[in-house]
Amino acid sequence: MKHSTMFALALSLSLSTTAFAQDKAPTPPPADSKPAPSAGDASAEVKAGTGVEKREIVGEATSFSAGTTVWVWSLVHNAEGSVKHVWKRDGKAVWTATMKIGSKKWSTSSRRTIPKAGAWEVEVQSADGASLGSVSFTIN
Repeated sequence: MKHSTMFALALSLSLSTTAFAQDKAPTPPPADSKPAPSAGDASAEVKAGTGVEKREIVGEATSFSAGTTVWVWSLVHNAEGSVKHVWKRDGKAVWTATMKIGSKKWSTSSRRTIPKAGAWEVEVQSADGASLGSVSFTIN
C-alpha cells in the first residue's frame, strides 16, 4: 500500500507540474497596438469662402464675384507628409499649392484672386495623388 500511495502522489505531482507549465497567462498586446492608418483612411473636409479666421472658413459660399480672393480651407484627417490643393478652372488644373501636414487632424488653406468668370473646383490630394475631398464654386 505504501508503494501505491507513493505512486499516486508522484503521478499527482507530475500532472500538476504539467498542467502548470501549460497554463501560461496570455501575453497582453503592446500598449500601442493600433494599426497605422492606410491611405484609404485619409480624408478632407473642404470649403470655399472669403477668408480663414481661427482655423475656420468665413464667408463660405458657392458663388463669388470676379476679382474676389477665394480661400479654400481643408480639414485633413489621417494624411501624412503633405497634401495638395489642386485648383481647376473648367475642369483643367491651373495651379497647385502643396502644404505640409503636422498631425492626424490638420487644417490648412490656400487662396487665389480670380479675375475671370468660370466654374472652379479645388481638389485636395494626398502626397501620392489620391483624392481626399473637393469643393466646387463659380465665379460670376
